[in-house]
Amino acid sequence: MLEGKAILAARIRELIELTVLVDGPESMFAEAADRVAAVVSILRAATDSEPGVPAGRGWPPGVDDALEGVGNPLAPPMIIGHPGESGADGEVAALVTLGSAHEGAPGRAHGGWVAAILDHAVGRAAAQAGSPGMTVSLTVDYHRATPYGVPLDVRSRRVDQAGRKVFASAEILTDGQVTASATATLVTVRALANKAGGERPGPGSD
Repeated sequence: MLEGKAILAARIRELIELTVLVDGPESMFAEAADRVAAVVSILRAATDSEPGVPAGRGWPPGVDDALEGVGNPLAPPMIIGHPGESGADGEVAALVTLGSAHEGAPGRAHGGWVAAILDHAVGRAAAQAGSPGMTVSLTVDYHRATPYGVPLDVRSRRVDQAGRKVFASAEILTDGQVTASATATLVTVRALANKAGGERPGPGSD
C-alpha cells in the first residue's frame, strides 16, 4: 500500500469536508482554488491516462476502491474487520464514518451513501464466503436516520446460494440500533472468484 497516497487522500477528504462547511470571502476561495490547481498539475503530470478513463482495477478491493480504498478521497473509507468479529459465524464486520459532505436531509447521511455502504457490505460478505460477484438486486429499508460524524457499525453475511446466485443481507447500526438494512442478490463472476481463490461458479458465461 502506498503510504504517501493514503496521506494525500486523507488530506483531500479534509479539503472536501472544509469546502462544504467553511464560508468566507471570495478572495479566500480564489486563493485556495489556485493552490489546489497547482497540486492538480503535479498529479496530472504523473499519469498517462485521461481523467474519467476506467482503470480496470480488480478484486479484492485495494487502495483505490470507491468505498474502502484509503487512497481514494471519495471513500469514507470503510474499514473491513474479520469474519465473525461481531460474534456471528460467517459475519463480516466493518466500521465507517461519514462526514458533512455525505449529508442528505439536515443532520442525516444521504440515503444514496447509506445504500452504497450496504451494497459494498453484501459484496464483501459474498466474497468472504468464497463467491465474489456483482449485485443484480438490492433492496434497502431505512428504519431511522443514519447520522454522520460518528462511527457506524456495518454487519453483513451470505445467507444462501443457488448456483451462481448468491443471497446476502446487511445492516448499519449506531448505538446498537439498526438505521438501515438491505437484502441482495448477487451473481458470481468467474474471474473474481479465481482472483479471490474462492469456489468456482457453476456453468455459464460471465
